[in-house]
Amino acid sequence: MSETQKKSWWHYAWVIMAATVVMNFFYAVAYSTFSLYTAPILERFPEFSRTSYALVQTIQAASSTVFLLLYGKIISKINLRTAIVLGGAGIVIGYFLYSTAKSLPVFYLGALFVGLFPAFCSSTTTAMLFNRWFGKLHATLLAISMTIGGFGGTFGSIYIGKFIDKVGYQQTIRYVAILVIIVTVIVWLFVRNNPVDAKTTMLWAKDEEEATAKQEDMPGVTFKAATKTYNFWALVVFFALFAACFYAAYANVALYMADMGLSAAVYGAIFSVVLTVNNITMIPGGFVADKLGARLSLIVVAVLYAIVAFVLGFTTPSVGMMYIVCGLIGLAFLFPKILPTPMVRQAFGVKDAAAIQGVLTACITIGACVGIPAANVVYDLTGSYAGLFKALLPIIVICIILGVTGAKKVKGWDDADTKSAESVEDAAEIVSEGAEAAAEIAENVENSVE
Repeated sequence: MSETQKKSWWHYAWVIMAATVVMNFFYAVAYSTFSLYTAPILERFPEFSRTSYALVQTIQAASSTVFLLLYGKIISKINLRTAIVLGGAGIVIGYFLYSTAKSLPVFYLGALFVGLFPAFCSSTTTAMLFNRWFGKLHATLLAISMTIGGFGGTFGSIYIGKFIDKVGYQQTIRYVAILVIIVTVIVWLFVRNNPVDAKTTMLWAKDEEEATAKQEDMPGVTFKAATKTYNFWALVVFFALFAACFYAAYANVALYMADMGLSAAVYGAIFSVVLTVNNITMIPGGFVADKLGARLSLIVVAVLYAIVAFVLGFTTPSVGMMYIVCGLIGLAFLFPKILPTPMVRQAFGVKDAAAIQGVLTACITIGACVGIPAANVVYDLTGSYAGLFKALLPIIVICIILGVTGAKKVKGWDDADTKSAESVEDAAEIVSEGAEAAAEIAENVENSVE
């Protein structure tokens, strides 16, 4: 990196970050507010049963999962700028179908587009851009981008509802589609696939070789090589299993509070703490992940969630305690948002991170799809969620073992970002070495005084 780049605050990476913030914000406006259209659509078409229309969201989720499994392979064939355009186009086509649909099959076709393509312009693509443009502190900066972008859902929830009341759901969907077109064009104009394309280097790279490398030359193992390791399959099971555990509570804690006899107004206010805490802690959570490393961060998140499971499984929490529980769930919610990127980077490097992270993100979706209904099966059999949360404790221990061993750097590549300080054992070794160094310094000081 040149002396000018080192001294100047300016770097094109900041343009990339700004573009991802805009992309994520308006993606959330378009995608996170989709449930707001359900009531007016069912009112417009009373012949649709709720069960038959619910398949729209099922198709969206299923197609999104399938696509994420193929994401890395597709990204290896096209660049990220093209991917963002495809993502925006897919949303626009899907929303156009929604706005004109008069039968369920057309809604289902729209759901297919809206499920398949948004991954091209969402958190997965954002993570890939940050892997390519930022060296150190990439998790912190990713969290900043995702946090600001996440407020698009809040903004959309307020204004989409107002537009539906004013002009109807069909016109509102068209307005959103036009907005997506504008944003996609703006992001496409400014995003560059990697630093080489912008005739610059990675910001805060760990070494000169990484700073000037193209993505295919970046350190790490290929997807094919990764699938032959224990680490890959340990992380596959970890993400699916921990997602099942986490979403079992996240999706049902409101019902748990209803069973406690709390009113909807009360448990609604308590549950709002989950998202509030999550939004507040996204940025510091990313910073902590950078400093502690992925494995130690995973242990912290898992322990916090274990506390939630213990309280809900073995005690009868008060209203005040439920505020604390929801706060801890909000902290544990960092798991699907923050941990995948540093865990993949630490274990496998960035060479084929897109393919690997696409699979692991799909595992999170699969785990959620299994965990949520499984929790209700337990409730139907036992009449309580307490047994579920008790059962989660040993599963969380298994998850910690899988996550910590799976996120360990695989053999065969070098990357300064995955030095042994990011593992529990080597962190202890570094502390020991530091203590020895401190003792030696103290001895030297004492000798100099004498």
